[in-house]
Amino acid sequence: MEFLLGNPFSSPVGQRVEKATDGSLQNEDWALNMEICDIINETEEGPKDAFRAIKKRLAGNKNFHEVMLALTVLETCVKNCGHRFHILVGSQDFIEGVL
Repeated sequence: MEFLLGNPFSSPVGQRVEKATDGSLQNEDWALNMEICDIINETEEGPKDAFRAIKKRLAGNKNFHEVMLALTVLETCVKNCGHRFHILVGSQDFIEGVL
């Protein structure tokens, strides 16, 4: 239950999602986006932690640039990550929380 209450940006992948979606970035950091995908694919907690961080960055965010960067990270992950991540992104929880 702790994972539901903690800061979604505290995990290694969460920290990278936060950095990759920082509104001060001029452009996407593709190397960082791919590093996020690597962590998702290579660690047990990666999909869940990335899912939480991306959802947090998208849900209710009024900063257009941060939302666009988060959508780019999400797209990159959907295209480059496996089934464990796809299950989370396709969940009703994610869809209702973001839309």
